Amino acid sequence: MSRTAFAALLVALLAAPAAAQINLTGDWDMTIQSTQGTNTVKVTLTQDGETVSGRVTSQLGEQPVTGALTGDDLKIAFTLPIQGQSIVIVMTGKVEGPTLAGKVQFGDFGEGDWTATRAEAAEVAAKPTAAPGSASGEWDLTFKTPKGDVPATATINQDGGKLSGTLSSPLGEGPVTGTLEGTSLRVTSNVITPRGTLPVKMKGNIEGNAIANGKAKVKGIGTLKWTAKKRQ
Repeated sequence: MSRTAFAALLVALLAAPAAAQINLTGDWDMTIQSTQGTNTVKVTLTQDGETVSGRVTSQLGEQPVTGALTGDDLKIAFTLPIQGQSIVIVMTGKVEGPTLAGKVQFGDFGEGDWTATRAEAAEVAAKPTAAPGSASGEWDLTFKTPKGDVPATATINQDGGKLSGTLSSPLGEGPVTGTLEGTSLRVTSNVITPRGTLPVKMKGNIEGNAIANGKAKVKGIGTLKWTAKKRQ
């Protein structure tokens, strides 16, 4: 390449406008349309270069999301447990400023359309779950076990991000300790039962006065889903 051609190329590169940087990190409100109707889910994404990860929260609980962003082309995937089957959901689309849109493939069960917009910061700030003391109070819990629902109650006291209290169930009662970061709750309890101490580790997200997507690890039993509602 001649010096003249090299200089012209350098000038062109320096004069070219820089490509807009896309950052998908944050919370998104997603609408999915299928032959079964329209569903809205919450999606939290984290972007590291071209790698995209996060979680999707729906009536079926919380599932991890993986994917990639190439230019403004987005591809993400997650798995939903439906009627005893694991259905892989693959979504492809374009990033257009604060909105996303594209096609979704429901495993072998057809496809549909989807759109997503960034959750408004004002709405996030207004959520009562983010307010100090939002975990404090009396809660009615339901643990989903293979043998049916098991009720429980919890009395929680919050001091900043630290939680303490008591968990009571048909098996027994135990002290509760834990943390609340934003809406993410994590607690542990050693329930005293007639057969000894039963360690329980629980996590979930508070939404208003309810927890709909909780998961609990119970020693000797495994991982259980749980929900909770605060008494008014």
